[in-house]
Amino acid sequence: MVAPKKKSRWSILKAEATKDYTEKEPYLFDAVEPPIEIKAPDTIEQTLAFASLLDNTGSVSERDFKSLLATICGDAFPKVWAVLKREPNVVLMPFIQELNDHFSELPVADDEVAEVPGKESA
Repeated sequence: MVAPKKKSRWSILKAEATKDYTEKEPYLFDAVEPPIEIKAPDTIEQTLAFASLLDNTGSVSERDFKSLLATICGDAFPKVWAVLKREPNVVLMPFIQELNDHFSELPVADDEVAEVPGKESA
């Protein structure tokens, strides 16, 4: 008789850490058909990238906007970028805000995009 395989410490740690985790619905970027699925930016890699992009006040430098977008979009970034890169620059921040609103926890504060065209007033 074979003894049951002992669970790894990693699997126990992960199970405990994620017991209350609920995966968020992806954002469907419908600028193309079929829409591009952007998963919630909640991986360890994305979290650490956000930490490196944010300054002490929680703001992102304009020079890092492409990196911010890449971090939010994750694996979908190349497809999203292929659509966005030739669009007028005024659509960038409203798009980031829409992603932020959809996932409701990205580190872009509402006051950072308060003056962006297309953003609805509260």
